[in-house]
Amino acid sequence: MSSIFIVLYKSLVFMLGFREALDLVKEAIGRTGYDEKIKIALDVAGTNFCIGKRYDLDFKSPQKSGQNFKSAEDMIELYKELCTEYPIVSIEDPFDKEDWEHIKYISSLGICQVVGDDLLMSNAKRIERAVTESACNALLLKVNQVGTVTEVIEVVKQAKEAHWGVVTSHRSGETVDSFIADLSVGLAVGQIKAGAPCRGERLEKYNQLLRIEEELGDQAVYAGEDWRQ
Repeated sequence: MSSIFIVLYKSLVFMLGFREALDLVKEAIGRTGYDEKIKIALDVAGTNFCIGKRYDLDFKSPQKSGQNFKSAEDMIELYKELCTEYPIVSIEDPFDKEDWEHIKYISSLGICQVVGDDLLMSNAKRIERAVTESACNALLLKVNQVGTVTEVIEVVKQAKEAHWGVVTSHRSGETVDSFIADLSVGLAVGQIKAGAPCRGERLEKYNQLLRIEEELGDQAVYAGEDWRQ
């Protein structure tokens, strides 16, 4: 079965401030008593707030001062701090989609899984370049971005041959179709990103995972941290 992380979306981060948002999530995890079982994944979407070669951390704030800009080097130090202070195991698109240099560098640090979404666009040629340059170590798989199921299988194979992680993802404007749950289990990708369990189109994916588990019976094993196996 697939692993399910708490994904901290950029909307929450910029509404509260990233440390306040992380503190809330960390506190919530602690209150449940699942400190060792629940981890955090960040969906940064660095391209959205990259201006030139700097990152505007206040880009969604109505009271923005225009002073809270960070260089890519500053962002690397920030990510290192956050991964030390919080149970962060995965960061998606930490930099602009064309900033291959710094994505490659943060991947080389080995502090967490580095996922390529805008960087890769589920595109075989960009994945090949990222594998060659060791630019990240996980693929965000968007089925309708690839085109066909056959091509999906090929890019997943491509990622796995590079010993990458794969995260099957829902899309904006989702429907109640639950196919990505079946796909995640069938391809043994190990990770799925389907949003918070608060709306029908999201719940249906998690419900389908439960139905698959029920159907498989004793053959269904929750992988947890061993999802790569």
